[in-house]
Amino acid sequence: MRLYTRAQRAFGVLLVASLAGGLVAAGCSGDDDAAATEPSGAASTVAPTTIREIVVDGGELAPATTVPDVDPVDTVTTAAVTNPTTTPPTTEPVVLPPAGTLRYAEGGGTVSFNPAAVNSAQTSVLFPVYDTLTRQTADLVVVPGLATSWTRPDPVTWEFTVRDDVVFHDGTPFDAQAAVDNIGYHANFEGNPQSSTWVNLVEARVIDATTFHVEFSQPAPQFPLQMSTAPGMMINPNYLDGADLTRNPQGSGPWIWSAEQSQAGVREVYELNPNYWNPADQGVERIVFTSYPDNIARLNALLTGEADVSAFTQDAQVQTGLDAGMQLVAVPNFFPFLLIADREGGMFPELADQRVRQAIGYAIDRDAYNDIVHAGRGNTSGAIFPANFSQFYVPELEDLYTYDPERARELLAEAGYPNGFTLQMPVMPVIQPVVELVAQMLGAVGVTVELTPLNNGELGGRLAAGEVGITWLRQLQLHPGTDLMHFIEGIDNPFGLDDLDDAAAAIAEAIVEDDPEAARELYGEAMRILLETGAILPLGHSAINAMYSPSTTGVVMGLGMQGPLPYGVRVGP
Repeated sequence: MRLYTRAQRAFGVLLVASLAGGLVAAGCSGDDDAAATEPSGAASTVAPTTIREIVVDGGELAPATTVPDVDPVDTVTTAAVTNPTTTPPTTEPVVLPPAGTLRYAEGGGTVSFNPAAVNSAQTSVLFPVYDTLTRQTADLVVVPGLATSWTRPDPVTWEFTVRDDVVFHDGTPFDAQAAVDNIGYHANFEGNPQSSTWVNLVEARVIDATTFHVEFSQPAPQFPLQMSTAPGMMINPNYLDGADLTRNPQGSGPWIWSAEQSQAGVREVYELNPNYWNPADQGVERIVFTSYPDNIARLNALLTGEADVSAFTQDAQVQTGLDAGMQLVAVPNFFPFLLIADREGGMFPELADQRVRQAIGYAIDRDAYNDIVHAGRGNTSGAIFPANFSQFYVPELEDLYTYDPERARELLAEAGYPNGFTLQMPVMPVIQPVVELVAQMLGAVGVTVELTPLNNGELGGRLAAGEVGITWLRQLQLHPGTDLMHFIEGIDNPFGLDDLDDAAAAIAEAIVEDDPEAARELYGEAMRILLETGAILPLGHSAINAMYSPSTTGVVMGLGMQGPLPYGVRVGP
């Protein structure tokens, strides 16, 4: 059985162009493809994407749009991005002065202001103070940020040109050398939750004051898109020598963090940067992020007028917000799953048996999970990439683990655990309901789950440190070439296991495959291995949601983000 929301049916798929066999985007951010010849110094300011952002106003979905097939990347130029009209405007656009305070209701703040130390759930708090090399529009188009353009001189190299009029908050100028230094810092930062971005990095090198190259060992089609999120946040180079950035952000963004007005875990305050290079981004004078770990309290802050934007809105809360006249912005690339990292049984010996891991897969009732957790707004797909990512959707994997508690008990008995066993799973306030639901499902087949409480934001660090054997996780899907590697060489393989080497080989072959269907089959093989070994067990698919007041405008959220961007947002009375 497969359930899809109106949003997923309406928005379908956005295909992207293939670059030198790699699946490259050429219109938004996510991915898809069309075979392409290798570019020769061509400009490209659009990067991979699969699905459009969903915006609901007053309960009505915005009209569905689909990106048309595009020419190979070597025909894409910056003109369509920097000036989509055919006739240049005769006058400069009027930029209104910033006014008022933008109030965010956040999930739990950030564990650090170092962009190399945080995952996507915590980056919203960093966007006011850090610029990124690229940005995303409301249509998920990747457009210039600190980088004015980018091209691909060869299949494994990206060339970026950057602005020459940007300074960090202390007056230090930004240039190509600063960008290269940042890339080295991000790539080598120990425990970086975004490590999969850099796993195939060979080097970054300066060409001149405004130009640099980033070379990979294999094509990295999603790199410009990734540069619009935490890995693309540029830190003042004076603070890349081991300085503690935990409570000391050092960026060039539109606002400057106020240490005096902020309180860790409670409130973060930002004041206007008077020397910012793009005043149009500064719709407000002041930004305040307030932490509301409780999901109900966070939405109530919006409904009662205490906040203008509420992040991490649960699917079950969306209709309540819409009924109260709030607006919804959502990106349908939310993939929740169970990660079984301890496949050698170092923490829980039972998990070393593949039959036990498969039994856990059969114990999951995805229909019930969708109804209870997502209020029926998600879907029950058992594939890693759902149908709205059609280029990477493998129907044969859809029901690899249908809900079958009897089969789960049989596998447990075959593995020598007819009476079940006990394991521990971490839980944080923001994910407590979903983890408790999963624990109930496993308990029904004899697997007792003891919950280990953590603070919001702690799970990534504990996982990276090898302290977690099995856990609920989520992925904001972009492209299998990068997403699947999280499970093989990234933070989601904290014990450094080699049981997924065949999957890694299939991914490496798919990335350089010219034929889209052949690439899909190779990615499908990698996904089959991940599922059959029980490394990951899908819980379905849904969207990342945020809600905002009807008097707030300009709210945008992109792929790889869990909260709206602050750029250009304005607040009304």
